[in-house]
Amino acid sequence: MSPSPNLVNATAAQRLGAKILDALPVAALLAAAPLLLSLAMPGRDALPVGFAAGGALAGGFALWLWIWEAGTGKTPGNLAMGIRTTSEDGRAPGLIPVLLRNVLLALSGITVAGPVVLLLSNLWDRNSQRQGWHDKVARTLVVDVRAGRDPLLTGGLHTAAGAGRTSPAGSLASAGPLASTAVPGPGPLTSVPGLSAAAQPAQGRHQAAAPQFQAAPVAAPQYQAPQYQAQQFQAPAAQAVPAPPAAQSMPFQSVPVPASAPTPAPVPAPPGVHPDEELEMTRVARRRRSAGIRIRFDDGNSSVITGTALLGRNPGPKPQETADQLLDFADMGRSVSKTHLHLQADPNGIWVTDRNSTNGSAVVTVQGLREELEPGRPVLAPPGSTVFFGDRSFTVAPV
Repeated sequence: MSPSPNLVNATAAQRLGAKILDALPVAALLAAAPLLLSLAMPGRDALPVGFAAGGALAGGFALWLWIWEAGTGKTPGNLAMGIRTTSEDGRAPGLIPVLLRNVLLALSGITVAGPVVLLLSNLWDRNSQRQGWHDKVARTLVVDVRAGRDPLLTGGLHTAAGAGRTSPAGSLASAGPLASTAVPGPGPLTSVPGLSAAAQPAQGRHQAAAPQFQAAPVAAPQYQAPQYQAQQFQAPAAQAVPAPPAAQSMPFQSVPVPASAPTPAPVPAPPGVHPDEELEMTRVARRRRSAGIRIRFDDGNSSVITGTALLGRNPGPKPQETADQLLDFADMGRSVSKTHLHLQADPNGIWVTDRNSTNGSAVVTVQGLREELEPGRPVLAPPGSTVFFGDRSFTVAPV
């Protein structure tokens, strides 16, 4: 797996292994010098002289090791384990911090298990295992430069966002912020590997810049109701009604006709029968549940979101708020807020909501369109898109 463009904590095993490798030359000098002198100079004085010579050689090696680590973060053990010692801002640790770490390590040697416990103390660090007890006192960090970025070579701990970052597969994050309706134009002509010089497109042949296509704004159509002209209703001409025959002696009385026919009263359903069950039983519709959405972080780790989740360095719900998952994301650069994002799984992707983070968030689609997230407004990130939060990112993929 290629190294992550972000910082990665050194594990406790790497720290312990590096110190053991650094201690081996010192132990070898202390043991070998008396033995060699006793063989070369037989006598009672050979052993004390040998110990003195071994101590001088071991002290010289320790002095060189101290200066080298203070200026470069390297030791033979660090090189072998792929780690570096840095200050808390990602620079060279300096003489005083390295000396303080080594003094604390030496003082812990009053017990056999003391150095081992001190070197493994980062396992109990609540801040994502960033520092051991001696690191906290000396204000130093230990990073894995094989799995992540080397801050000593890339501008320190708080380098510019995206420095050295490679665009995730399927996204065009390097294209920079784009409007949601912008269409990227063709880029400049560049040389093609494998072609002869004559076949290469000349840069000077086309001085005019490539035309940039801009989508013309289209106004939303306004709906207008069709105009209907009311027709004048003309009542038919009244016709004379012949009078009743004279033989009828009963006077004629007009019977009033109601303006509208009365509405028949509803017929009540039989006792024990629900009105909806007169024809057939109502079927219970089964709601289709999403199988979940997988998010793959830029350091290679992944998680499956099946409901709601909160993502951050130490995420926690607000009062009266619930979340199905809490994703505790380790970020040594501290560009990720304590509760940075709210995630909601959806069959069409994942809804991403920025929780008023310090360094902001953005969604970049497969086509390279970037949308900055407004705090509190959810945005759908479909599969294949990339979500940036602080200096970190993850891609969205179906399970």
